[in-house]
Amino acid sequence: MVLACAATATAAHPHEFVEARLIFDFDGGGHLQQIGVEWRYDAFTSMLILGDMGIDPAAEALTPEEEAQLSGFDTNWIPGFNGDLWPYFAGDPLPVGPPQAASARLEAGEIVSQHWRRVEDGVDPAAGDLVVQVYDPEYYVSYTISHDSRIEGRGDCRLRFFGPDLSAAEERLQAALDELIAGGAADLEQDFPAVGRDFAEELRFDCTASGD
Repeated sequence: MVLACAATATAAHPHEFVEARLIFDFDGGGHLQQIGVEWRYDAFTSMLILGDMGIDPAAEALTPEEEAQLSGFDTNWIPGFNGDLWPYFAGDPLPVGPPQAASARLEAGEIVSQHWRRVEDGVDPAAGDLVVQVYDPEYYVSYTISHDSRIEGRGDCRLRFFGPDLSAAEERLQAALDELIAGGAADLEQDFPAVGRDFAEELRFDCTASGD
């Protein structure tokens, strides 16, 4: 029974699937100044969002009024929420500002939203390791990172994509669920372990020299 319950809880997560495309914008001095974040929601989640907002989910495109209504729907964040964006420089968290210039559109039945995050202290990835992950700690949302992510403003850097060890992540998730069940957790959905980072993809910067 315990194993059956754990398997059911595992299957309940994640609930939403989002492809994240990132744009890394560098200034003339070769320092990262802002990160563009584009989220493409899966078709089912898009349908639910549109329906909740009174927009026809079957529409092939949005009217200008509907696009304005939708823009920024996913950037009204509670205090402390970091937007599921986790950049690190030289091993330390890299602070980024709140979302700006939010927009949204509909493509092939999927909502695509975009916003920008300003890097509070511009960094040079040739001077230290710059690593970026995108994940929901609670694993309610499953993110993948688009290989269309790109760098703007520097020609001496490239992005390297790395995926998680899914077998190890699943094992850690199952162990955490077994521990919750053994401890008598009444609501596995509410108490779901924070395993999102275990399933996270990441980008690493490979730079040959500082920008001009």
